[in-house]
Amino acid sequence: MNAIIFEKANQIIKACDTAYFGVIDENGYPSVSTVSPISPENSLEILISTNIGGNKEKRLRNNSRASICFRSNNDNITLVGDAELITDQDTKSRCWQEWFINHYPGGETDPNYIIIKFTTKRVSLWVDFEIAQFTIDQFLKDQSRCGLSCDD
Repeated sequence: MNAIIFEKANQIIKACDTAYFGVIDENGYPSVSTVSPISPENSLEILISTNIGGNKEKRLRNNSRASICFRSNNDNITLVGDAELITDQDTKSRCWQEWFINHYPGGETDPNYIIIKFTTKRVSLWVDFEIAQFTIDQFLKDQSRCGLSCDD
C-alpha cells in the first residue's frame, strides 16, 4: 500500500467542501445526495450534519452501510463503511457551523439537528492518475509494520 497516495487523498478530502454520500434506501437501492463534511481531518472518519426525520436519518436507522465520495479535478476518493447517528449535545456543539442555522433555526440545540459519523472500512483512490484500493485494517497493519514511508 502506498502511504503517499493515501496522504494525497487526505489532503484532497480536507480541501473539499462538498462530497457525495450514498446510503441504501428502503427498497434496497443506493441513494446518493450531496453533503458538506464538517472539517474532515482524514479519510478514516467523516462527520456530516442531517436532520431527524430526513431520508438519510431514516435510511441509516434501517441500514448503516454507506459510502462517501470526494472529487477534485481528476482525483476521486471513494470511501465505503458504516454510519452512526450521533445525538449527544457535546458532539453537536463541537460540530456546529454558523451556516447550519439555515437548516436548524434552533441552533446547536435544535432537536432536529443530529450528526452522522461515517467510519471508513474500505478505500478506492484515483489520485494523480494512480489507483489504490485497500481496507483500513490492512492499511493500519501495513503502517504499523513499516511506518509512513512504506511503499508497497
